[in-house]
Amino acid sequence: MNVCVTSWPTTNKARSCSTVQEIALFPIPELVAFPGHEVPLHVFEPRYRKMVTDSVAAERPIGVCHTRKQIRAAPQLKTTEEALSTNQATYLPYEIFSAGPCRILETLDDGRIHAAIEMQARYRVISEVQTLPYKIVRAERLIDEDAEQEYPALQREINDSLLALIGEEHQQLRKILAANSWQEQSSSVFSYRIFQYLKFDADIMQQLLECNSIEARLHLVGGLLSGTPVH
Repeated sequence: MNVCVTSWPTTNKARSCSTVQEIALFPIPELVAFPGHEVPLHVFEPRYRKMVTDSVAAERPIGVCHTRKQIRAAPQLKTTEEALSTNQATYLPYEIFSAGPCRILETLDDGRIHAAIEMQARYRVISEVQTLPYKIVRAERLIDEDAEQEYPALQREINDSLLALIGEEHQQLRKILAANSWQEQSSSVFSYRIFQYLKFDADIMQQLLECNSIEARLHLVGGLLSGTPVH
């Protein structure tokens, strides 16, 4: 478990989403993103550079997902030029992921792209639309079954545990966690934003992402902070 003092930037903007959408998938081992996070990308593989440019042009969301296993190993490359012209390892992605609109921040002279994805919602894969050169899926948006419920006691318990964990050395983070704007946010927002500052093993983060209720997610976080084993 890691406590992170710095975090990806977030946004409070909301856009309407249909229940089912076509989404381009970017499998990245060990990376689990949550709604409300903005994920920075440094894209160099040809297929994913095409995915980013195609998706931005088509206004298609991009999903970033943790991976179950490697399907094909990366080739042995000796130069930067080879890396920029060759696709790397191929992975089997998890079916549940976060996604949102992508924007290109910079395209370098050698073709590499700096981009950012504004994660807006969780999705589950329904079917595959395209496999090559990159994966596009039809996916349904997931909404917590208790999306309108509030759990202030659970939020306070997690916040107090995190403050105790970080001690006095991280004053910047202590100020954030003590601020009214942090303590007064809804349980739904809190259950995702907490992962700006709290990181577990990627498989555990995936389990947290897949929780179908705010209460279950907060109970799991509280248990992890108290040392309760995850099953």
